[in-house]
Amino acid sequence: MPAQAIAVPTTVAAPTSFDEAYRNWAQCTARWARHLGGADIEIEDVVQEVFLVVSRRLPDFRGEARFSSWLFEITRKIVANHRRRHRWRFWAGGNEAAAATPSQQMDPGTELERRQMGELFYRALDQLPEKYRTVLVLFEIEGLSTQAIADLRGLKLATVKVQLMRARERFIGHYQQLLKKGKS
Repeated sequence: MPAQAIAVPTTVAAPTSFDEAYRNWAQCTARWARHLGGADIEIEDVVQEVFLVVSRRLPDFRGEARFSSWLFEITRKIVANHRRRHRWRFWAGGNEAAAATPSQQMDPGTELERRQMGELFYRALDQLPEKYRTVLVLFEIEGLSTQAIADLRGLKLATVKVQLMRARERFIGHYQQLLKKGKS
């Protein structure tokens, strides 16, 4: 669990302009993208794409849902598309850029261990169905409460709790399986 809860803008009213939406929500959107997308996601690209959608669709936003829920769903869908494209490029052999990127870490052993654990973490997370992945990321990484997740996703609180329980069980199973494969 994170050391601190993630701050979501507290404005209740939907933004009245694109500039206001970007100013109030860009950082939050970037956090969502980073946590939902994992280490290989291009956060700036996702945020730019999210706000391109927002610029087109903001005039049509009717306020039937909270703005944060609406924005989160846009972000989630765009991140899912980026993850799918990344997986396709990886399996098609287009991952040379990641291997060529120099490390910012001073200690190569620590950097390698961190990278390997991160890869295992996201490989286990990638094996989860999208609904479980999303709730697990929002709770464990973003630090949102189950009630906040229910509000954000437009779900019943009981549904979120069940999804979180199942997500944890599946994640732990996948992670342990990956660790065993690594030790073999």
